[in-house]
Amino acid sequence: MHESLTIALLQARETAMGFFRPILKSYNLTEQQWRIIRVLASSRSIDFHDLACLTCILRPSLTGILTRMERDGLIFRLKPMNDQRKLYVSLTPAGQELYEQAKGQVNEGYKAIEDTFSPAKLAQLLALLDEFTSIGNPAQEDIET
Repeated sequence: MHESLTIALLQARETAMGFFRPILKSYNLTEQQWRIIRVLASSRSIDFHDLACLTCILRPSLTGILTRMERDGLIFRLKPMNDQRKLYVSLTPAGQELYEQAKGQVNEGYKAIEDTFSPAKLAQLLALLDEFTSIGNPAQEDIET
């Protein structure tokens, strides 16, 4: 019997998130909100569809999360005048400040993982996951085209 790859990946995710959930909870953030903030912190503004892809959040769910984050003053949304179909999302100064405050503690979480698992193993794991992710899902690509 083959070990289930998807279950092993979910278990690994749960283990990793155990290092970060208390930090996110202390800032009253969900995991999805933190993924959005991290992505937006590295770019001034990002297209809604790109944000959905980069954060691994389905677009219908992302809409609701962004509505709450906008209400809380963490992000703002822009529609370009020349293309009302597009939607761009950016962090507000408050959102950027929250990122700066939490970033140090999140980095400590990564350090704790490295201390427990080893920097070399973590680098190897990330490299293997990047390689695995790069093979994509041909069945999904056929559906999207």
